[in-house]
Amino acid sequence: AEETVAAGDKVVTRFIWTGTHRGNFLGIPATGRRVSVPGVVIDRLHAGKMAESRILMDTFGLMQQLGIIPAPASS
Repeated sequence: AEETVAAGDKVVTRFIWTGTHRGNFLGIPATGRRVSVPGVVIDRLHAGKMAESRILMDTFGLMQQLGIIPAPASS
């Protein structure tokens, strides 16, 4: 985790997910490409247990890194 903040029953964590695409992922065959994807997860706790989790991550950027969506042209 890059950063974690807790308030009340919520915990917010900022992360950078990194790895190498070596297997089928979301229907996309392995590309062998390295990826680095930033995101944020918001967890809600109830009675000391995980009650809800929401994740926001740069899926568009991930698809660009995998070569599924073309990266913007350089100027």
